[in-house]
Amino acid sequence: MQIRVMQKQAIQVLTLAILALALTACGFHLRGSIPLSDSIKNMYLNAPEGTFKNELERALTRQGAVLAPSAGAADVVLTVTKVDTDRTVGTLDDRGKANSFNLVLKIAYRLETVDEKQIRKLTKINETRRYNFDPNFVVETEAEERELLESMEEEASLRIVRQLSTIGDIEPEDDKKS
Repeated sequence: MQIRVMQKQAIQVLTLAILALALTACGFHLRGSIPLSDSIKNMYLNAPEGTFKNELERALTRQGAVLAPSAGAADVVLTVTKVDTDRTVGTLDDRGKANSFNLVLKIAYRLETVDEKQIRKLTKINETRRYNFDPNFVVETEAEERELLESMEEEASLRIVRQLSTIGDIEPEDDKKS
């Protein structure tokens, strides 16, 4: 009986080892810090003042970006052209009153060199959340909306950073040969 248990345990260990080997062989790894290319790390962020800009600055610096004080001191310029939030009615109750809302965050950005050569064309990101509305708990609902918006801004910032991390090295204009 003990031999069978030991054989079963050995098969389980062997199966786990093969599975782990297969996962590492295919390039699978847990998502962690995704570094930005050295050619775009020195950037100027041109974005409307507000909570989204602050969140994007935090996300960029966590990934190694150095935010320049002016466009002239940077290698690239990340321009956020649009940060809009919209709240629409999600569902209505039997009396025609709203009992849920959709919260939408719309962001558009582009990445260019300091001499305005396009690296990443205008890219749009939308984040949407739905939340329930109870007229008896208006204060709580407003707090929930603020929390959702903060979460959406954080997620949109991370999406931008992940998209920027896919950019490889950019060849400087001075080094290009005709």
